[in-house]
Amino acid sequence: MKTITILSVLFLAAFFVSAQSKEMPGKQSGPGKHRFAMQVDGDIREYYVHIPRSYDSSRSMPVVLMLHGSGGDGEKFYNISGWVQQGEAENVITVFPSAWKYDCIIDEGVQKRNAEKWTSYDLKLCNNVRRRDDVKFLRNVIEQVGTKYNIDERRIYMVGFSNGGEMTARCSIELSDKLAAVVACAGSIPPDTLLAPRRRLPVLLQMGAADPKLMAKLGATAPFPLDIPRLLSAYPAVQFVINAYIKSFGLNRNYTIQGDPGEYIMAKYSGASGSQNIFDFVVVKGLEHQYPNGKNHPLKGAKVHWEWMKNYHL
Repeated sequence: MKTITILSVLFLAAFFVSAQSKEMPGKQSGPGKHRFAMQVDGDIREYYVHIPRSYDSSRSMPVVLMLHGSGGDGEKFYNISGWVQQGEAENVITVFPSAWKYDCIIDEGVQKRNAEKWTSYDLKLCNNVRRRDDVKFLRNVIEQVGTKYNIDERRIYMVGFSNGGEMTARCSIELSDKLAAVVACAGSIPPDTLLAPRRRLPVLLQMGAADPKLMAKLGATAPFPLDIPRLLSAYPAVQFVINAYIKSFGLNRNYTIQGDPGEYIMAKYSGASGSQNIFDFVVVKGLEHQYPNGKNHPLKGAKVHWEWMKNYHL
């Protein structure tokens, strides 16, 4: 009987400590850069987190996940994207997951080995290569960050570039129950597809007017015009991409135009599901195939994208 009583006390104490740790996140590590790892379906996956100096575990903070492009990793974009500095300036926790390095992929018809890739909708793998579940991984990252820090679950955002933009586009469909808004740069959902998002969330799709990869794919010999009607008329493939968002997110086909043709042009679409059922398509002058950080291009993507995203809550 005495043994049973002691075990009961120990069990209750462990339960109390566990409950306390869930109620008081943010005590595991202080401000600055942190690397974390988790196991997902038998694989060890990594992600980096930057905690701003202003972090206070008694107050919840917004979170931005930044997804790198092909051949990169979370640490690289931690260093070059500009989101660490933006997180410090705006009191935002920034998270930089790493894609899985596949033994063999098919990229634009070419077989590549030891290549980092997100599982976007159009990822092609070599025979017998196991596809990783990156939606599950990113969902787990969000949940794990929430156990370590005091985050505002209504203000979780995602930004991605290139293959990371494609993965962000996929998450706008399959993780839209967790994300308040997304920005996909140089990557989208497949053209002319009909997908079923968990929630019709705000989406910003950005392309560079001088992106050589996109120009080659569309057969353009000069930078794309910063004129939406001309662009859509000259390059129907761009319209096909926009059609996928119109159909999947229930948007009106009519759009309004904003911007300065000397810098960027934006087509704004909206749907019938409320003020957050929006899709903004942006073309940036002089932007090549890169995430703009103020050094590789005058546009500071992290600053501009945060100013857009912060207006939306889950």
